[in-house]
Amino acid sequence: MMYCNRVFCGDQLSETRAASTSATQRTAQAASMKQSVTIAASIAATRLGDPKYTDGASSKGRVATFSPDGKHFVVILKKGNLEANTNEYSLVLFQTTEVFQSPQPQILATLASSSNRPGIDNALWLDDNDTILFLGEHPGEQSQLYSLKVSSKELRRLTNAPTNLTSFVTTANGKKIVYGARNPVSTFLTESASRSGIAVTSEWVTDLIRGSYGGNDYDDHSLFVKELGKDRETKIAIQGRNGDDFPEMSLSPDGAHLLIQTETARVSKMWSEYQDQFLKETTRHPAPSAGHTGIHQYELVDTITGAGEVLFDAPVPTLGSELAWSPDSKSFVASNVYLPLNVDDPAELAVRKAHAVLMEFNILTHQFVKVSQDDLRLLSWDPSTGDVTCDIGRIDSLNGRNTPKAYFRKNGETWYRSNTRQQTAAPPLPDIVLDEGMNTPPRIFAVDLQTGRKSMLMDLNPQFQDLGFAHVEEIAWKDSRGNVVKGGLYWPPNYVSGMRYPVVIQTHGWRSDRFWMDGPWPTAVAAQALAGKDFFVLQAPDPDSHVWYTANEAPTAMAVYEGAVDYLDRRGLIDPDRVGIIGFSRTYWYVTYALTHSKYHFAAAAIADGVNFSYFQYMAFLGASGEFEQVYGGPPYGKSLLRWLKQSPSFLMDKIQTPLRVQTLYPMSLLSDWDWYTGLSRLRKAVEMIYIPEGTHVLEKPWDRAVSQQGDVDWFRFWLQDYEDPDLAKTAQYSRWRGLRKLQTAQDAQRGSTNKDAATFH
Repeated sequence: MMYCNRVFCGDQLSETRAASTSATQRTAQAASMKQSVTIAASIAATRLGDPKYTDGASSKGRVATFSPDGKHFVVILKKGNLEANTNEYSLVLFQTTEVFQSPQPQILATLASSSNRPGIDNALWLDDNDTILFLGEHPGEQSQLYSLKVSSKELRRLTNAPTNLTSFVTTANGKKIVYGARNPVSTFLTESASRSGIAVTSEWVTDLIRGSYGGNDYDDHSLFVKELGKDRETKIAIQGRNGDDFPEMSLSPDGAHLLIQTETARVSKMWSEYQDQFLKETTRHPAPSAGHTGIHQYELVDTITGAGEVLFDAPVPTLGSELAWSPDSKSFVASNVYLPLNVDDPAELAVRKAHAVLMEFNILTHQFVKVSQDDLRLLSWDPSTGDVTCDIGRIDSLNGRNTPKAYFRKNGETWYRSNTRQQTAAPPLPDIVLDEGMNTPPRIFAVDLQTGRKSMLMDLNPQFQDLGFAHVEEIAWKDSRGNVVKGGLYWPPNYVSGMRYPVVIQTHGWRSDRFWMDGPWPTAVAAQALAGKDFFVLQAPDPDSHVWYTANEAPTAMAVYEGAVDYLDRRGLIDPDRVGIIGFSRTYWYVTYALTHSKYHFAAAAIADGVNFSYFQYMAFLGASGEFEQVYGGPPYGKSLLRWLKQSPSFLMDKIQTPLRVQTLYPMSLLSDWDWYTGLSRLRKAVEMIYIPEGTHVLEKPWDRAVSQQGDVDWFRFWLQDYEDPDLAKTAQYSRWRGLRKLQTAQDAQRGSTNKDAATFH
């Protein structure tokens, strides 16, 4: 039977086009009376302040933090201040009993950050229901631990660490705190180094060049135990590495033990037997001695002695794990955990290889009990009922989808499962959610879990009513291999039916449940701002995970982009000669692959801070070897060299016919991308490199975002619309670009001559 749906079948396709066009024209009529969306408006927008949400995680469970008695909750919000180059964070208080009575939010504290770190982060209530601890900083200062009295708004700094604090956990009364702090700067240029040189092992080459290590956002952390009323801290000696900004760690209720995920220094060959693709590749191509492994284990730390030990010989799966302590501090439960493979029973061994489990671990006996091998995400261990609550369906839960719950409780030493939670005298607290969608700006709502009643607590951006937003349509198309994919299409707010517009393809994922002014992240992309300048913008999906770490990954992404151009061309929406494309992070590779392999012509491109599977990156970064060798079937020498020469974009720079803007965001990023600038420059190609020295992978500082995002808006307007902003501050920019246009014109003329000669020859 022939496959058919609304997108691909005759009359139905015409109906879809008509409906979409009609909706877009209505949007255009409304937008024509409003201001265009700008990069400045995007930077100034108020957003949820949770760093994991900023990094792409779902807002589910991250909006509100309730006091222990449930009577109050706080929300962290942030917005950029472009003039001051700061991000302003606010801690906002609500009373639970008032959430269905249109309450006015109360701002408890506002702190501005001039760094890439949050001004307010990880707010935790103490059991007095009046004190909140959080990580915070003021402009120009280090991130430290603060306490805030809700009743008086008294703000006190609790630590004076010489480096930035990165995370913390505490007992309910705040008497014992464990915090992570960035390792301080240390010099390589010692007397010993002067006499004997430096024996290089796993050091970053950029650190060796600057002559020091530590102190940067990507450097490791150290952990310390602090007791209330004591000035001295105890340093924790963990077995693995603590390099994550958001380490999964938890302090037992009595404060005696800390459980933490650390990056393991030793990867067992046996771990390749787990049915986890990332583990298989990492163990097949292990990192060099003392290098980053990218694999985590649980460690248990005695907070009195500061000594840590690995829990057992098994890794944490790729999708992470959650944990919760028993009320008596004698055990904990952890979800999505692999169990050791040191069993003789073949059936049990097969189960352990195939399934991560929910398990309870007794810290006194060091024995574990398997609670369930179902696909679960742990939410809590309720001290009042004893219920361990989990979401069923880990990926769906992580992506913020509504999932059924599973409840586990103990009868003696035996765990059993229930599909209903135990009833308590107190009614359940309202669910505080961030309501948003592709055309719905984020608003905070309270939801009554018993009746389903909803009440809006806060419109984060009431000023949006004055802006003419692009209408976003979720579309489906067939890639150039015939597979159906979905993405988000931003329509020009002033769309005129029958006109063909330039289009910019933004890569790296699509979600219809998020309101993306820019795209998934702010680095390099600017969907609404581009649409407001008469572009179509397509937010394209990533390839399915089954092709990750294979030679088919980048070609699959390229097929998505090619199919999108054909689809939008057939709909009569775009000019196929004016197609731009943006790559960031992993899609840096996808875009450079498309520029060097696709038969489709891209009129302009921009890439920012990512992996490009080049020979240069392979040689520069020890930890990259395994994944690169998996993609190319081996290293860039010997029998596998030919595959590198045919597939790696960096070996095919001569094929690039597209003006390219390269953004590098910090010293290691600059080194990583340097070969693209020098290579294309030597080939007399139109290439620009922009270096943002203090940027981070996901850009935070307002000025850094403006350089990245506004620069790309200007870049695509220059190449796809032949437009130059009359702003005198941009005179030097356009002078450079006009020079690049001369190179591009000469290259186009040479290519046209070559094609003519080839046609004559044939």
